[in-house]
Amino acid sequence: MNRNQEYEALLQELEATPAALDGTAERALRRRRRERRLRIFGVPAGSLAACFAAFVLLVNLFPPFARACGNVPLLRALAQAVAWSPSLSAAVANDYVQPIGQSQTVNGITATIEYVIVDQKQVHIFFTLKGEGYESLSAELPEFTPWQRCSVLGGDFLQPPGTLLRFTLDYQDNDVPEGFTMTLGVTGETAGEAESHPPAASSVWDALEEDTVPPDNSILATFTFDLKFDPTYTASGEIIPVNSAFQLDGQALTVTEVEVYPTHVRVNVEGAAANTAWLKSLDFYLENEDGERFDSITNGVTASGEEGSPAMVSYRLESPWFARCGHLTLHITGATWLDKDMERIRVDLANGTADQLPEGVELYSAERSGDGWRIEFRARSREENHFHQLFYSTYYDPDGTEHDQQATSVTAPDDGYFYRQMVLRDYPWSEVWLCPAYSRTTTAETPVTIPIK
Repeated sequence: MNRNQEYEALLQELEATPAALDGTAERALRRRRRERRLRIFGVPAGSLAACFAAFVLLVNLFPPFARACGNVPLLRALAQAVAWSPSLSAAVANDYVQPIGQSQTVNGITATIEYVIVDQKQVHIFFTLKGEGYESLSAELPEFTPWQRCSVLGGDFLQPPGTLLRFTLDYQDNDVPEGFTMTLGVTGETAGEAESHPPAASSVWDALEEDTVPPDNSILATFTFDLKFDPTYTASGEIIPVNSAFQLDGQALTVTEVEVYPTHVRVNVEGAAANTAWLKSLDFYLENEDGERFDSITNGVTASGEEGSPAMVSYRLESPWFARCGHLTLHITGATWLDKDMERIRVDLANGTADQLPEGVELYSAERSGDGWRIEFRARSREENHFHQLFYSTYYDPDGTEHDQQATSVTAPDDGYFYRQMVLRDYPWSEVWLCPAYSRTTTAETPVTIPIK
């Protein structure tokens, strides 16, 4: 079987749900919820297919990438780990990978840090968990010594043993250190344990309204790894001053600088103090002299903000680092805003009305439930089979007292819409002030074009 046929077989195999994943959604509903919230996530099949189609193209069009894949025993694991990211795929193709190979076995479970991909601002840690008799193994978010000032994205829960998992650390105001100690706890489920669980909640509302949290006694093993990073990798980065001002939808913005790293690009933007809206997201891409596009990150950290402001000020793109570009141009095609007079909106729960709502969102229902409220919103999807955040977890009662961590859930998109369910527990009031994640979107009639280099 040649390489092309091998990847065709891999794609066909991925179209079917593996037997080991049957019932995963039901088990996820039963899983303990650390923040007493239920969050339901979905991965559109089209997106998954696109990732693997991109992987096939990389393998067939770029021999270095194909050779790199040949050096990794678990072909499927590498495909799942980097196919979604053109930047990480390019890093693998250019041997920009630091093997680690640290392995420990505790209580019959083996954790192995396989390798890392790092630069000056991000760390991607790839690891596996294995253990006989387990249907799934999961890693809790790790702890670091010394403490790391960064955002951390965790690996997927309830994956079959041997799945290549990933932690991503994203540093904003500081750089990746020379190393740190990482401690992680592992949870798991055997087939027998899964069968002995009580039935899952009969509805989303029932699951959201559960008010008991099982005792935290499910950590099966704890592992501690000392990780050291090659300075050759952690020093990789370039900061390009730009200081280019522009107008978009009546708001004054300035691209102050662009940071180019092997794993991603950061576009840093400032909004004028006189603006009537906070910038929440940008639609944009980079283009080099050959017309090659580098789009925004779709799976990972997409943007970061700053303390004391709702605005997002640093946006992530795929990286042209390994393309060795002589020229780069930034094209801005649209934006998402939060109007400053919509940082809080009033919802009349008793009458089922709202003073204002984000664009494309309607209050679908509001009803009393025990000592709280059930609220449901209907929102238009921005893309087919996708949903987006509507509100932050913070909300306020009529006295202005802050509350947090209401239970929320999202149902699958349907006919261009999706539904966001929310439960406010121990909430006797008949009105609530919610904090929207945005208020409106805009598309530039003529894209803003900014030369970067």
